[in-house]
Amino acid sequence: MTRVLATGATGFIGRTMIGALAQAGFAVRTAGRAPVSGFEHAQIGDLSGDVNWRAALADVDAVVHLAGPAHARFEDAELRRAITEATAALAEQAQSAGVQSFVYMSSIKAAAAHTEGAPARERDPPRPVDAYGRAKLDAEAAVRACGGMRTIVLRPPLVHAPDAKANFASLLRIAWSGVPLPFAALENRRSLISRAALIEAVLAVLKAADGPGGVFHVATVPALSTGEIIAALRRGMGRKTRLFRARALAGLAPRQLRESLEVSDKSFRAAYGYGALTNISSGEALAACGAEWKARA
Repeated sequence: MTRVLATGATGFIGRTMIGALAQAGFAVRTAGRAPVSGFEHAQIGDLSGDVNWRAALADVDAVVHLAGPAHARFEDAELRRAITEATAALAEQAQSAGVQSFVYMSSIKAAAAHTEGAPARERDPPRPVDAYGRAKLDAEAAVRACGGMRTIVLRPPLVHAPDAKANFASLLRIAWSGVPLPFAALENRRSLISRAALIEAVLAVLKAADGPGGVFHVATVPALSTGEIIAALRRGMGRKTRLFRARALAGLAPRQLRESLEVSDKSFRAAYGYGALTNISSGEALAACGAEWKARA
């Protein structure tokens, strides 16, 4: 049985992922400050380059590293310590411990904050615009420098699920409000990925032990405009779409709602595929998310 060390197991992605790993037949060990009931656990303190991962890595075949700040609302020094330095230390110690595969959950923010005209591809020069994106990009480099094991870097865009926090939680509340919105004229393109599809991507990598390493963008397709995203959520919630065309009003919306951030995940699909969820379109996934959010409310 393949033993997987999962960091960030109590987080938004990790708490669902470890259950999926166990169900798929992997032996799962978590690492962090707090144990997870039903799973073997290695106690780890605050993330930094000084963490000793020896006990956590004992007899481990693969690492899935999710732990670390999930956004830019931290000081630059903390982002570098908890993302770049901690990831580098874990990757180096994993290599020394004989780990075969190392999966690092990065972010599309390591590549770009927005796109114009064409989706972001892995071969495009990375252009992070904030300390979070730069810390992620530097962590990617540290992981890929550990050539003694297969290293896979995943760059998801916005990850959605009914229990999401921060920006997507706000979007869910906006959709539920039913307030008429001036987004019908927006022609931006934004890529997203459901949490379930992202977990399928991780499982696909772990199951293909001889699969290629490298940096991969992952996403649910197709990319949608902000208006299409809200319309899909409202459809799932049983709400009327209630979008109208008013460019001047739409121009007053937050920049993130107006800009494009589209990614191409063709490389990952060619190398690994995702599983059954790749047959579900972005609109279908968002509608299902809206329906589940409504059921939970």
